[in-house]
Amino acid sequence: MEQPTHPAAAPTAGPAPGTAPGTEAGTDPGIAGLESVFSDLEARLDALIEARLENLEARRAASQRAELAQRFAAEHPDFETLRENGALAARQRENSLLDEVGAYFSHHLAEAGKANQEETERVRQKALAEGEAAAMERLRARRGSVALGAPSGAPQRGRADDPQLEAPDRFGGVHAVLAARMAARRRDAGL
Repeated sequence: MEQPTHPAAAPTAGPAPGTAPGTEAGTDPGIAGLESVFSDLEARLDALIEARLENLEARRAASQRAELAQRFAAEHPDFETLRENGALAARQRENSLLDEVGAYFSHHLAEAGKANQEETERVRQKALAEGEAAAMERLRARRGSVALGAPSGAPQRGRADDPQLEAPDRFGGVHAVLAARMAARRRDAGL
């Protein structure tokens, strides 16, 4: 005997793994299309959220940078003046890696270098003038000493070619020769 087939009694296979309950795999092509739409929507939503987060981070960084720039300008009063007169922009044109703060420090470094060169030149000129004056003084002193110590062949003041003064040891020493000369002068003067 045949058993009656009843639709409720027929064994049913459960839904295929990975499909929603109540749908059978491969039977409804519309569901597969929705899955790709949802997948695309999810990817677009992720990209949108990421772009907004990056934009928010960029605005926060710009705000923080502006705050730091204001604080830097407050601590360095000549910063705004240099920005307005174009000195910072000129430094940035010379070196494209510099931002405004780097250009500010580059400007001050160049100014300090220029002042240092001027000071070095001033000190060098002063030392040169002092050295020249000292050399001239030594030259004058040498000329004076040459005049005082005339060559031995020329007669000198107060000295005649006196053998007693040239070799005083033969005549009892320097003191004896000088004492004898003084006594001779006193005698000649009538004292």
